[in-house]
Amino acid sequence: MNNSTQSDGPHQSSDKKRRYLTAEKKFQIYLEAQASDKPVGELLRREGLYSTDLARIRQQVREGALQRLGAKPGRQPDPVSTEAYEAIKHELQEKERALADLSVELAILRKKNEWGFVGPIAGQWINEQTKLEILTVIETSQNQGVSARRSCAILVIAHRRIVRWQQRAGQGQGLANLTPGQKKHCTGFCPRRSTRLW
Repeated sequence: MNNSTQSDGPHQSSDKKRRYLTAEKKFQIYLEAQASDKPVGELLRREGLYSTDLARIRQQVREGALQRLGAKPGRQPDPVSTEAYEAIKHELQEKERALADLSVELAILRKKNEWGFVGPIAGQWINEQTKLEILTVIETSQNQGVSARRSCAILVIAHRRIVRWQQRAGQGQGLANLTPGQKKHCTGFCPRRSTRLW
């Protein structure tokens, strides 16, 4: 009996590293193995492969074909990386926040129009009811994330004027317009004249 029996594999030493096969090369080997004109053993020896390697290549080709044939027709969407997804999510949140701010600003401008103001409110006499409504609008805007200073800028009214109204309302004082000028007569501050006799 001959001890040099041929197997379906290469004659290599065990310490030799296996080479890497590209997908194209594996497919070429698969096609050659499927052709019936050459023996498979010869192909395996020439490529330095074992029969298990060929079985693995056949399985990979089958799985790849089933995956591609099972896909829905049309262009497949490209997968999005986690970093790109997080960036898009952050951008969307920023835009939603900006949209919410703009809707609050629009509501403020509509109220200003309802009150009959065109242009800046600064320097105009405002009745008590409108002052209370302005304070309510500013407070509502603050609850929705728009600062009092931003609301004042939209209304074109001095922030210190709003602060003064808030202080007066907080102390229980009315917001009715006070008459301008001095509260006491000038003589109240002047020292008494002494009448001198000559």
